[in-house]
Amino acid sequence: MRTRDAVLVYQETQSSDASTKTIDLDLVDPVSALAFEFQATNGTTFNQNNPLYECVTKIEIVDGADVLASLEAKEVQAFQWYKTSKEPTLRHDETASSDHIEGFMLLFGRYLWDTEFAMDFTRFRNPQLKITWNLAAIKAVSATEAYATGTFKISVVAKVMEGGVSPSQYLMQKTTDTWTSGTSGDRRKELPVDYPYRLIVLSAYVSGNDVRENITKIKMSCDTDKFVPLERYTQPFNEEMAQLFGRCRFWKRAFATNNDSIWLPVNQEPQIKVIKAGDAGLRGYDVGLNYCWSGIANIYVADTSGGAYGTDSRIDLEVSGHGIHSTVPIPFGDLSKPESWFDPTVYKKVELVLTEAAAADCRIALEQVRPLP
Repeated sequence: MRTRDAVLVYQETQSSDASTKTIDLDLVDPVSALAFEFQATNGTTFNQNNPLYECVTKIEIVDGADVLASLEAKEVQAFQWYKTSKEPTLRHDETASSDHIEGFMLLFGRYLWDTEFAMDFTRFRNPQLKITWNLAAIKAVSATEAYATGTFKISVVAKVMEGGVSPSQYLMQKTTDTWTSGTSGDRRKELPVDYPYRLIVLSAYVSGNDVRENITKIKMSCDTDKFVPLERYTQPFNEEMAQLFGRCRFWKRAFATNNDSIWLPVNQEPQIKVIKAGDAGLRGYDVGLNYCWSGIANIYVADTSGGAYGTDSRIDLEVSGHGIHSTVPIPFGDLSKPESWFDPTVYKKVELVLTEAAAADCRIALEQVRPLP
C-alpha cells in the first residue's frame, strides 16, 4: 500500500461570511480521512470568546439525497479525540488582527490508514462534500471586535490509499437528533437500527454547567427493556470515560483582564496553566484563577496589594480537561474489534432514555458500520 495527500482546496478565501461550499469528491482511490483546516482573522481590537468551531455549523458528505456523513465541526473534533486520543488543532488567539486556526480529521476508519474500513467514492454516483459556515454564529462580523468580514479560509486534504486497498465498508458518522432538554423527567430518543454501532457521542451544553448537570442518567433500551446494554448515572460513567480516553490539552491566547470569563473547549474538570502574560502593562501583577469549571475559566489580575488590573491584555494559557465540547462518549466493546460492537438490527426499536435536569442544547451523533455499495 502507498499513501498520498490529495489537496482538494488550500486556504481558499470565501467571499461570503455565511454560506455553503460544495466540493466534488471525484477521487478514484480509497480515502482514509478528510483533513480540514479553517481560518479566520480577528478585527483590529480583539475577538473574545468567539471560537471558530462554533462558526462551522455543518460538514456533510452526500450522494444526491443519500447522506454519507453529517456533523457539525465540534462533533468531528470530538470523534477525532475519542477515536485517536489525538487533539484537534485549536489555535485560539483573541488578540487584534490575529488568526483563529482549527484543524481536524473526519476519519472513515478506526484510525488513519485503516485498510479494512475506508471510503471509496467511486462506489457512488455524485459524491460531494458540503461545508456550511457562519462567522456571525456567536458575534456579528466586525472590523474591530469579532471576525473581520471576508477572512474565512478553507483547506481540505484527502488522505488517499493506493495499491490494492479495496474496502467494503466505512465508519459513517452522523448527527441523528438535536433538541433542547427540559429541567426534569426522562427523554426517549429512538436510534436507527440499520447498521452496527461503534460509538455514540452525546452532547449537552449550557454555559456554566457540567454535562452531568444537564443529563443526569443515561440508559440504552432495546425493545422496551428486553435488553439494556447501558444504564448509568452520568457523572461516574463520564469519569470512567476520562480514564479510558484521557485528558486533552490545548493552547489558548486570551485577551482579558481581571474577573473576565474565558470559554474553554473542555467541559469536565478543566485545568488552566498561565504560560505567559505577554503585555508590558502586566509586569508586577499576579495572573491566576478565581475559578475554573464547566468550560469556563474566570481569571484574576491583581498587584501584590490586591489592586485589580483593568485593561485587557494578552494572556497565554495551557488548557486541559475532558468532556471536549460538553460531550459524553458511549463506546461499544473493544473499539478495535468489529465483532464486539453493537448490532441493533436484531431489535425492532433501540432508544436512549436520558434523564434531564437543565435546559441545554443536546445532540446525538452516531458512528456506524456502513457497507459500501
